[in-house]
Amino acid sequence: MPEFPLRRRSRTKRPMVKTIEAENYDLVDRYEIIKGHGAVEILWNRNTLENIYSVVEPSLTDEEKRLLTSLPKEMQMVIPNLKNLGKDYNDIEIGSMLDQYVRAYQIKMSDETRSKLIYYLKRDFEGLGVIEVIVRDPYVEDVSCDGYSVPIFVYHRKYGSIKTNVVFRNPDALNSYVIKLAQICGKEISVSEPILDGATPQGHRVQAIYGEEISTRGSTFTFRLFREKPFTPIELIKFGTASSEMVTYFWYMIENLSSALIAGVPAVGKTSTLNAMLMLVPPPSKIFSIEETREINILHQNWVATSTREGEFDADDPRSQISRIDMFELVKMAMRQRPTYIVVGEVRGREASSLFQAMSTGHTTYSTIHADSMEATVNRLESSPLNIPRIMITYLNTVIFNKFVRSGDSVSRRITEVDEMSGFNSETGEVIYNKVFTYDSFRGKHSFMGYSNLYKKAQFTRGFTSSQFKAEFEERKKLLEEMVRSDITNYVDISKIINTYYREPDKALIAASGGTI
Repeated sequence: MPEFPLRRRSRTKRPMVKTIEAENYDLVDRYEIIKGHGAVEILWNRNTLENIYSVVEPSLTDEEKRLLTSLPKEMQMVIPNLKNLGKDYNDIEIGSMLDQYVRAYQIKMSDETRSKLIYYLKRDFEGLGVIEVIVRDPYVEDVSCDGYSVPIFVYHRKYGSIKTNVVFRNPDALNSYVIKLAQICGKEISVSEPILDGATPQGHRVQAIYGEEISTRGSTFTFRLFREKPFTPIELIKFGTASSEMVTYFWYMIENLSSALIAGVPAVGKTSTLNAMLMLVPPPSKIFSIEETREINILHQNWVATSTREGEFDADDPRSQISRIDMFELVKMAMRQRPTYIVVGEVRGREASSLFQAMSTGHTTYSTIHADSMEATVNRLESSPLNIPRIMITYLNTVIFNKFVRSGDSVSRRITEVDEMSGFNSETGEVIYNKVFTYDSFRGKHSFMGYSNLYKKAQFTRGFTSSQFKAEFEERKKLLEEMVRSDITNYVDISKIINTYYREPDKALIAASGGTI
């Protein structure tokens, strides 16, 4: 979700790498992903006037290519017969396997060749093969293969949607790769069941289509990459997604148990915003999250993280049937566990009814929805399959809108509007809402519109006068801004500073400014 300005294009020509012809390209950016072996170069194609995402890996001689092709099968035959090694081929470390193979066949191999072969063997057998470097790139959010003989595309946080130099040249290789992806996700894919929706052990969301039955270009796959390091509220401010005043508002919203929906089009950063907001939850509070595929990632101890399960049935053994558990069932389960916050990754089915029932009974809920305006949000909630009565929509306290904002040749993600539900007009049937924050794309600035029901609620709860509440608000806002200035983005540090604030505000401010608590 972070946004970065485009760097000025360098007119320095790059060295020859793989199949890219250096004379047609200028080097824009370069950074290393896998030390000594895998790097990324962003190139400017002077002919097509577009950026190219180039994966740079060690080049192989013809002999090294021959070895790499034959090694796996030959090592599998040799290794189990060698002494002092386990019998399970899969449990043997690849470097040791290669060394034992070299000794067994008395092959002469330079350290450089050994290093390259180990890299490629690990990449292909322990990693994700040709896209391993791409998947490890912290700037890449999505990886998309649209078929064979078509370049893989990525969504890069700095350069947007960009074509890569990685291509599956033949359909058989791509089919085999999609089958491998299914196995990594613990699922199966075939001509009879050609659609895969799963997740890797690292949490990356994978969707794939096998063969040409429903995809004219052959097998396809898409990765939605899971961010291991949780996105923080300080980063929302740092990268301009939200203002410090807006994040302070979210802090009060979480504290005062106000329910919210985060709305926007796909890939606009709704889940990242949700993750960041949840980091403001007080540590003792219980969170119960519900998702189809894991995307919420918070470092919170009192957190029950659940996901749906598809039903399975073995025709050879009817007793082996596994029942399906959907989001509707999990929302009902959450209500029985008395969590402080119920979080649903995305509402798009009958679970919405249970979620709004939970709101009506006093539960605090957070979720995301695909909609780009308040009118669209209300219409989406009312329409099938959500079917929420308009009067019940008013149990929702806040709606937060994430949108793409274009500035010149770059695209940024911004929270462009925060609205509060104010009630329901029984005569017109309209939902009444109040705009609290807006975003001016011309000035690149978030603005408070002058009134908030939440602020009145927070002021009343604390028994503050208007001036006392304003003073506390400014104190919290300053605390967040100091963390931005000190570049404190680690969740543990942020949580420690916020927790300290409740006991000793002065010490928290010192810590936010780079001091020690």
